[in-house]
Amino acid sequence: MNRMQADHFGQHYKSSEESKMFRALRRLLVKKFGGVKRFLFFVTCVAIILYCLHSIFAGGSRQIWDVQGNTLNMSVDNGCGVECPPDHFSFYVRTGEKNTVKPTICFQGKIVLSPDVNAKSSGRGLNIALIDGKQFQVKEVKQFDTYVHGTQAPKRTDKIIITAFDTKKGDNDLIRYLKKGIPDDWIVIIATFDEAASGLRTDARKWLKLYGSSLIDGMAFRDSFVMVGQRGLLEGHAIEYINKRDKSEDYAAVLEKAGCFAMPLGPLGSLQVALPEMLQGKAIALGEALPHCGRSSQCPKGTVSVGTFTGFENAKPPYICVNGRIIMSENLNKGGRGFNVVTLSSQSLQPVTLMHADTYTSDSTDLELYLEALVNGDIVIAVVADDGAKKLSNSARDLLNTFGSGFIQNLRFRDVWYFVGQKGMEGFTTMEEISYAGYDGGWPKQLKGAFCVPRKLSGRKIIPDPEFFRFDERREFCKKFDGYPEFCDPAYVDDKLKTVGVADKVLQGHAIFDTPLIIVPGLNHNALVRTLETTLMQPGIKQNNVIIMWDEKFPEHAELAKLFGFKNASLPSSTKYMEQMGHALKESVNIFPSADHFIVVEEELLLAPDFLSFLAQCFSTLNSDPTLLAVSSWNFNGFEKTSGNRGIVYRVEEFPGMGFLVKKKAMAALTDSFPQCCTNSRAWHGWKFEGEGHFEILMPDVSRVFRQPFHGIGQEEVFMTDLFLRPRTTSLEQPSPLQDLSSLMEREYEMYLNNLIAGCTVFPTANLGQCISGVEPPPDLSTEKHCLAIYFEQASSLDFVRLGEISRCFGLLSARNLRPKNLHNGMLRFWYQERHIFLVGSFTPYYKNKPAESDAVRLP
Repeated sequence: MNRMQADHFGQHYKSSEESKMFRALRRLLVKKFGGVKRFLFFVTCVAIILYCLHSIFAGGSRQIWDVQGNTLNMSVDNGCGVECPPDHFSFYVRTGEKNTVKPTICFQGKIVLSPDVNAKSSGRGLNIALIDGKQFQVKEVKQFDTYVHGTQAPKRTDKIIITAFDTKKGDNDLIRYLKKGIPDDWIVIIATFDEAASGLRTDARKWLKLYGSSLIDGMAFRDSFVMVGQRGLLEGHAIEYINKRDKSEDYAAVLEKAGCFAMPLGPLGSLQVALPEMLQGKAIALGEALPHCGRSSQCPKGTVSVGTFTGFENAKPPYICVNGRIIMSENLNKGGRGFNVVTLSSQSLQPVTLMHADTYTSDSTDLELYLEALVNGDIVIAVVADDGAKKLSNSARDLLNTFGSGFIQNLRFRDVWYFVGQKGMEGFTTMEEISYAGYDGGWPKQLKGAFCVPRKLSGRKIIPDPEFFRFDERREFCKKFDGYPEFCDPAYVDDKLKTVGVADKVLQGHAIFDTPLIIVPGLNHNALVRTLETTLMQPGIKQNNVIIMWDEKFPEHAELAKLFGFKNASLPSSTKYMEQMGHALKESVNIFPSADHFIVVEEELLLAPDFLSFLAQCFSTLNSDPTLLAVSSWNFNGFEKTSGNRGIVYRVEEFPGMGFLVKKKAMAALTDSFPQCCTNSRAWHGWKFEGEGHFEILMPDVSRVFRQPFHGIGQEEVFMTDLFLRPRTTSLEQPSPLQDLSSLMEREYEMYLNNLIAGCTVFPTANLGQCISGVEPPPDLSTEKHCLAIYFEQASSLDFVRLGEISRCFGLLSARNLRPKNLHNGMLRFWYQERHIFLVGSFTPYYKNKPAESDAVRLP
């Protein structure tokens, strides 16, 4: 067989086989249906039946067209330009255009919403026309601002209720409306305007899906969206369209649709699964017995025992007990995380309904609807476990307030709370407590309560203070910034930052409390916290007079200032602390132009309890003497062995800085000369006021500030170690009167000093020889009864060699390359072993008081 014959045979065989198949199919159709024509008729009938069933059960017939680009006569007479078959309903819907032209909704030839009809009732967000599912009439038009949220009272115009919503309650009102405000099977027509997606949370989108939407999850910022849906319509069967905003455009394009639809819109389902489950009657199961619900004895007649437990962390479940039986817990009556609620009849004092709302995962409208359905007199027992605050709305909190809660407004993430209140009660319940979680989400302290609940609860007029105070702003700060182990310690993070009143009546109304207090922080933020804490503790402090002058690189210092209620100001960035100090002093004069004095507090200082009191007592003397420029609260020589008399104040030639009260004139002079005198040196090196001539500073014997340890480097190491690392004396007591303040005026002070020195015992110089040479310790003066004067010779008024040696012998600050500190006319005065010591040089005006027979420490 050649190839051609083979091909012919194959085709013949194939044709023969196909003929056999067709003949067999024909015999089957004749046998079953009586012929091919009857079979085709049967198929057509089945198709028609299926189509009808689909129309009835899987969605009514609909015809939709895009209006944009077409001409549509929007007159009421012609049905808004839409003609529909019998038993169909016409609609036209157009979204708003940008934020300028409002949306339009037309149903069955009636324009119910447009820029000209009910324009005031439409607005940003979702605009909804609600249609009766039986009479097919428009009953309401609502607008929900789902960009920024809210609600207000409805207004009635003709037969349509118009409700506009403000910005207070978020999409909570939309959810409430979709859940309970619309009867079953009713129709909604929705059009967006401006922006509708930002405030539309997951819960609201979920409920729009229960009206047939499948596109709502895809609606984003400034997208256009229209929808015709029906309550209970299965997801995906709504008439809906969405225009996505192009990233290059501010708004999405306008959506404009018209069409016809039959009822129902599609397959309908039950919404019961989405509504809160409320247990009542026989559905309430009884749990284990708990005698008297945790009380030690039985409740009196006319009351019922009630017990509450918030659970322990996530290890022990919460419970509610009534009349000796637990009736709600994690595995009982659907209790668990969030709100566990039991309602008692005020007549029988027995449970009538129970409900659970997990407001960690779902919105709180179920809880609100449940509470709103209760009648006056109903007693509500509620326990929040694990977390119930995440999705708890302000509406729910306000509602619980009307039941007598005073603490629910304070509920935050993972806080626990129990409450027994009554609908319609006046005042605040006494059966309520709240426990706060740590700012870092740590578990709160568990709470238990056991009560005898009467038929009518009596409330307190004033909200009681909770067992614990929560400092939310401080918690937020600690979440935001690391590195504050003490300030953010969970054990203290809720401690109040509050001021203290003036106890001393003499100081009440004193000008010191109206004096600006300038705090110039350094790099140590924990040190700043301690400075602010001790500032706030000053009796009489006025927070609005305290200002933190912070380097712009450290904005957290501004937030710290706000926590303490202080002002703050940003300064240009500095590479040196003294540059920042210069900026701060100059800016302070600008911020407080009418101030006559300024208080300046340098970095890393702790203020003594009587810091302001000390400055206040020196205030009058400072103002009365033109030769006094400032009052310092820090003593260079304020060590444990060289100070100790809280009542003594000295006049000194140095300016110690640290924490000081300064006159405005001196402040201006210091500011003007700051770049030359002070930018490269700290106050303890010696600041110089230019153009003031001779001046002095008042300084306490016992410091009123404590400077935290400071280490020097290089050549300064020895000096800084001697200055800051030796034990110091700082006032830790409450304010006390200062001594001899009247003697601190320039002329009076000279008389005062001469009288003191003249009455002093002259200390034998022979007893100092070994101490000066470093062989023996400082002398023991415990047997002396009077002040002591030690005289020494000088080669000139600027010769302080011997003074330095004697100072080192007593433990005073005296670096070998610097002159001793705290001099007044070349004389050094200090407090040692409970007595005055005067070191008097031969070139000082006080050397004349040396008795002729007494010796002086001679020059080498």
